[in-house]
Amino acid sequence: MYLELQQQSILLGRRPSGFTEHYYTEWDDGLGKEKIALFLVMSIDSTQVPGADVGKEAFQLLQDHFLDDLTGDPYDRFEAALREVNLMVSEKEKELELKFIPNMQVIIGVIQKDMLFLSQRGVAQGYLVRKRHVSSITDGLFDVHNKEDLFQNIASGSMEVGDSVIFVTGPLVQYITPSDVSKIFSEQSLETAVNEMSDLLHNDLEEQMALLLFEVLEKSHVESDKGSSPLHKKVMNEDYEVEDGRPMSASTQQVKDSLNVFRNWLTKKERWQWLNFVKRWDKKQLIVAMTSVVGVLVVGVVILNVGLGRGKQLETLESKLTLAEENITQAATRGAFDKTAADLLLTEAETMAIEVLNSGYLGGQASQILDDIEEQRDFLDNVVRIGDELLLIADLSAVLGSTTIIGVQPIAERMVAYTSNEAYQILLGDVQEPDVLDNVENMLAAAYFDDRDNIVFVTDEGNLIEYADGNSQFADTSDGTFQSAIDVATYSTKIYLLDPEGDNIWKYTRGTVGFGVANSYMTEGEVDLTDAVSMAIDGTVWVLHDDGTISRILSGEAVSYSILKAPLTSLSGATDIYTELEINQIYVVDPENNRILMFDKSSKTDDITYSQQYVFSDLKGELTDVYVDKDRYVLIISTTQAIYELGF
Repeated sequence: MYLELQQQSILLGRRPSGFTEHYYTEWDDGLGKEKIALFLVMSIDSTQVPGADVGKEAFQLLQDHFLDDLTGDPYDRFEAALREVNLMVSEKEKELELKFIPNMQVIIGVIQKDMLFLSQRGVAQGYLVRKRHVSSITDGLFDVHNKEDLFQNIASGSMEVGDSVIFVTGPLVQYITPSDVSKIFSEQSLETAVNEMSDLLHNDLEEQMALLLFEVLEKSHVESDKGSSPLHKKVMNEDYEVEDGRPMSASTQQVKDSLNVFRNWLTKKERWQWLNFVKRWDKKQLIVAMTSVVGVLVVGVVILNVGLGRGKQLETLESKLTLAEENITQAATRGAFDKTAADLLLTEAETMAIEVLNSGYLGGQASQILDDIEEQRDFLDNVVRIGDELLLIADLSAVLGSTTIIGVQPIAERMVAYTSNEAYQILLGDVQEPDVLDNVENMLAAAYFDDRDNIVFVTDEGNLIEYADGNSQFADTSDGTFQSAIDVATYSTKIYLLDPEGDNIWKYTRGTVGFGVANSYMTEGEVDLTDAVSMAIDGTVWVLHDDGTISRILSGEAVSYSILKAPLTSLSGATDIYTELEINQIYVVDPENNRILMFDKSSKTDDITYSQQYVFSDLKGELTDVYVDKDRYVLIISTTQAIYELGF
């Protein structure tokens, strides 16, 4: 199908912050039949870059290479043009000795026949308005970490008569909602819609944005409608009839069509000849006939009501899905500056999609929306789903029997996976015969003690076991017995025991023959440790609680801090926290959700910043422990049955 495009372009905003411009041209085959539209909207947030030269040359390259051989596949021609633009921009960066690709907000594309091809970079956005629904068509087209290539991916799809397309160099839906965009572009001409949008945004925009807008019309439709009044034109499509600018629902249209058929039937004279036969019927025949007619009418009315009711229900469900999709679109934009607000929008969308799914109708559409919500949440929380990247170091399931791996610790060039009673040394994937830690007491937790080059274990009987070179022995303390503990951490010449039962952390110093007396680390009443589940030390003490909260403690007193860009989901299923002095991250192990979360420390403030999370699938067993191999800078991960390695 050959489409007719109506095009408008404007610059909005009072203050340029570098260079902002839009480019558009049409190529005609000379027969008045096929036109190819080529467009570019671009903003460069830098005054050091000759933006006008870059934009002009990029648009010229697009025309030269896309229109070079019209017999070729349009996707391949567009891809070739993008490669040339990428090369040109890369050369400009070298020439200027300035990396400006990360500062570019740009959309480039072509429309041939009814196909749209485009690519995007930065916060520039493209929106499609189709049948009163607004959807983003530029999400996921570039990788923010790729600073070498301007354009990386291509989106393509067919356009339909009645579509409106908006390309903008800034976050448009930050200033105007998708529902308002739909209303503006669905109820009036493109020129009027652009003027209304300009009026709405005039007072809100500071930074300049370029907008390029299309309305899609069929060429034959454009020619036949010349001179007709837009208020009375009548256009039919596969979903509903539009008359006087007001859409009819499918159920209303169905009733109207049925009435038209019945009206035509009544106008034919021969339809009434059957009355001559009725006049000759006796009373009994008339009663039977009337009863049959009434019965048919009742059944017809019931069927009609059921049909109308179902049509009304479908309209309601469809409107919920439309609103859910609008929420997802808004969340994609808001997530860049307000993660919490974006999550609320996704939660509302999820509630509506589940309601539709449970209704028994439109299940496919509702399921797709739920998938889109999960994908958007992954994007907001920087979720990395791990598959083939995870390397299995050792599978111990065959030798463990009924026991399970509690954790893993480094020692010398080896790693040690331990159960409640045994330790398995692993070197280069080779699992050695287990060393017995103790046949009576059970190990609860362990920590590598760098000062002594051994591993210390706490037991369920309140003792401490030291393990090195395949040998284990109970440690001594000047107190005679150690305080009870569920976790242990080491720092310099000291060990720290986490004691939720005693609402305390105990500090011991290692001497030449054993440990000294227990010293209370905590200031009384400062932090409630009765629900603590794990502990790590990097100079300050980090304590993980069973509700997923994390306390930061220094010299026995709570340190007030914030978690910036906090994850959307609770950490209530987490069981282990890990960090060290030489490591700039904090790791939290959450076996309930099969994930490990990372938080970046700050050298300037007490705050930490949520970074990302690794979500695992197809693990052997449940996650139990993690540590960083600082020599190779990889994560060593243990589950209840195996040891894995994950490179950063």
